[in-house]
Amino acid sequence: MRRFFRLALALFTVSVPLVSSSVCAQDDEEETAQGSIDAWAEAMAQSMAPRWGGPEVEWPMPSSRPDAAGVLRSFERPVNVHVGGRVSAERAARALSALELAHDYLAEHAWPVPTPDGGRGGTAGFDLYLLPGATPTGPTVRPSHDVPHVHDGFDAVVPFVTVDDHQMVDSRIEGCVVSAYVQAALLGADPAEARSWRVATGDFLAWLLTGHFGCGDEGVVEQQQQSWRTWIGSGEASGEGGALFLAMLSARTDGLTGDFIRDLWTAAPQRSWNDDRLRAAPDMWQVVNAVMEVGQDPLQRFLEEVAISRYFSGPSSRSEQAPLRLLRGLPEDAAVPIQGRAAFGDLPRRFEPHGLELEPYGSAYLELDTSEAPAGSQLRIWLSGELGVGWALSAVRLGADGVERGRVRAPVRRHPRSYIPVELTDDETHKVVIVVTNMGGRLVDADDPDDQVRSFRLILDRGPQ
Repeated sequence: MRRFFRLALALFTVSVPLVSSSVCAQDDEEETAQGSIDAWAEAMAQSMAPRWGGPEVEWPMPSSRPDAAGVLRSFERPVNVHVGGRVSAERAARALSALELAHDYLAEHAWPVPTPDGGRGGTAGFDLYLLPGATPTGPTVRPSHDVPHVHDGFDAVVPFVTVDDHQMVDSRIEGCVVSAYVQAALLGADPAEARSWRVATGDFLAWLLTGHFGCGDEGVVEQQQQSWRTWIGSGEASGEGGALFLAMLSARTDGLTGDFIRDLWTAAPQRSWNDDRLRAAPDMWQVVNAVMEVGQDPLQRFLEEVAISRYFSGPSSRSEQAPLRLLRGLPEDAAVPIQGRAAFGDLPRRFEPHGLELEPYGSAYLELDTSEAPAGSQLRIWLSGELGVGWALSAVRLGADGVERGRVRAPVRRHPRSYIPVELTDDETHKVVIVVTNMGGRLVDADDPDDQVRSFRLILDRGPQ
């Protein structure tokens, strides 16, 4: 590029006659002009060079392929299962069938599939290594890669995946393998995205295809039991519980076909110009926010509804009234905790959950018994939250049968104080569920620990009769 600009300016200056009193002076002028040409060419080349001022992440570290005792090859799909010496033939066959199922779904629904590895695993297709004790101190599934690879002009790597046979429960082989294949495919297509997003997506698709969230439902149960956590972040356990968030997002947008989640991933990959670091934007949270904004269904509104919907899970008294069928299928212990309870006759009351802090998109729940409240009563709720984030405050009226009778919400805003009145116009409202959600001051970045963790307090009082 610099040579081009230098040549262009040199051609231009040749046409300008140089007037000099001596040969020596002419040589000095030519040397000065050449220096000016070089400086100009350098400046022009720098001004046209690609520039990136956004976040960057390291390339994922490549790893060598593990040793295996044998391999099961698919006859019709480009997938293979390498097995360790102590893996039973029955488990290996089930793993291969699940791998074929996952490949067929991704290929038929236009999801990314793993980049061919050129026979690096000794086979012609993708390689899954099912080995006992392969990841004794880490997750059951560990996607890896051999080398970087530019695919369709975007950053990519050539993936494979290792699954620990000892950690894989027999009843969850299919879900675990489906998630493993999806995680590897997404690592290959977008190595800059956070691991938690790959895990959440892999476990979500495993649930769609097998009815189980990846290698087990424990991650989703823990996410519910720790409702104050963000959905998909940088935490060690983040991602497994995030599959529930993606399931609810899919139910809202594509009728649980997974197409909307797939389309989000197609907008996230990028092309990095530096060899040593990857561009990390747009990331998936940015894509979700932008797409929902364009669709006039803002992410904040959806997060508010998710916070209320997830209350209706766990024991039958709650889950039977769940607005989403998928919540009814969660284990009974997948219930959000109740941080405080009171009766209408005991008001006013102040709740300040000591030690409880909400991560962005995390929620807290309180229950107020209004079964003895006189008809025409009013409940008043004040929220005071810490500065720096937005706060969502909602109140849901439930009848004696647990069916929702109505809800009230305060607009989400950065001001730390909110207020809502709840009119108890008849005797059908037996309980009011109060939901507080930290909406964050900016989008979550799943690559970095979050500094938007905040606490709050509530005051509940009776209105004038």
